[in-house]
Amino acid sequence: MLSDRDRTLLAPHLVLLRAARRELAGARRDFEEAERALSDSTGGTDWRDRVLGGLFSADDGRTQRYRRARDARKAAEKVLADAEAKYAKYAERVDGLLEPMLARDDPGFRARLEAVRACDKALRGCEQTRRDIATMVKAQTVKGSESWHEAEFARRRRDELITELHARGPALTRTIERAARSVGEERIELNLGGLPATGMAVDQRLGELELRLDAAIKEISRWRVSADQGRAAALRAAHDSL
Repeated sequence: MLSDRDRTLLAPHLVLLRAARRELAGARRDFEEAERALSDSTGGTDWRDRVLGGLFSADDGRTQRYRRARDARKAAEKVLADAEAKYAKYAERVDGLLEPMLARDDPGFRARLEAVRACDKALRGCEQTRRDIATMVKAQTVKGSESWHEAEFARRRRDELITELHARGPALTRTIERAARSVGEERIELNLGGLPATGMAVDQRLGELELRLDAAIKEISRWRVSADQGRAAALRAAHDSL
């Protein structure tokens, strides 16, 4: 429940938002009417009217009607684009004011917001891990001209990465699980702790893990989009209820 102070703070911005909404609705009606008028005027035209602007047209009146309808449609499209931009600006302003109020007072909205944040955190963790692995896999594929010291450095760096992945695995797994629970999805298994420490299989397993991370990032991105749509819908519903 918003306090009287919250409503006072929002009041002038809501006036602008509602005016912009009415303007947008009118612009949409005018654009739809202009589209119908253009469609009607196009029905009696031929290619000379549409391509040559009426040059050599058999009916100059028909050409003039088509031109007027085309220009009206173009003007209505511009008015609609301006109205959409204006509404988006005021809606974003009200969102910025309303969101912390709802996060403070509305448990349902707070859960939606936390779901977006949980997905963001899981995405960051997966993307960072994928970058680390990709850098190592790329380094392993350009062997040949490196010196012994470079080869030894690459080997040590790979061993360090394996150790980091083993240590990072449980926390990243929990982060992904929290994101999955917040959006009601099944958890994703990465098995970061199952990497061998040494041996020829390490490079292959790193490549496989990189592919699993790619798939996880796509899936968590889908969760994030859905969660953010829920957050935005809740904000719009709050606009309407004020």
